[in-house]
Amino acid sequence: MKKMFLAALAALVLMSSAACAASVGDFTIQDLDGEVHTQKLLSKAKLTLFNVWGTFCPPCLREMPDLGELAAELEPEGVQIVGLVCDWTDRKGNPSEAQIAKAKKIVAKTGASYLHLLLNDDIQQYFGDITAVPQTYFVSRSGEIVGAVTGAQSRKAWTVMIRQVLAKVE
Repeated sequence: MKKMFLAALAALVLMSSAACAASVGDFTIQDLDGEVHTQKLLSKAKLTLFNVWGTFCPPCLREMPDLGELAAELEPEGVQIVGLVCDWTDRKGNPSEAQIAKAKKIVAKTGASYLHLLLNDDIQQYFGDITAVPQTYFVSRSGEIVGAVTGAQSRKAWTVMIRQVLAKVE
């Protein structure tokens, strides 16, 4: 039964959402410290997981320690995990220093020491409407969106999915 579940879960990730673009193109985005990043960050790994999360989301926060461990463990294999904080603005859409500070505190507390970016329209245009968090997109070095999964996952489920998608892009 457990094997069937993991196989189904792994198959799910390989199905890209129809709302997604086929690939990620040019983007400019800031991290939690205001440093600017571009699509060149994709060239740093064979596979990048963009994990959209919110400070208000208990399932997001529960999976962050596992993602932090996996980021360190899988980096030598060519995998990078990048967090995309979705709730960093105020109600008027202006940057909220309080929300960014809250996100930084969460990152420190959960040990999710991988790169965290402030989700913006520049990158979201490639992922389509994000109607739930956590939402994770698997992107190859060339920018191809090779999978997506909605919902928090266990460390074991993440490991199975990541290895399966990594094998596909190698």
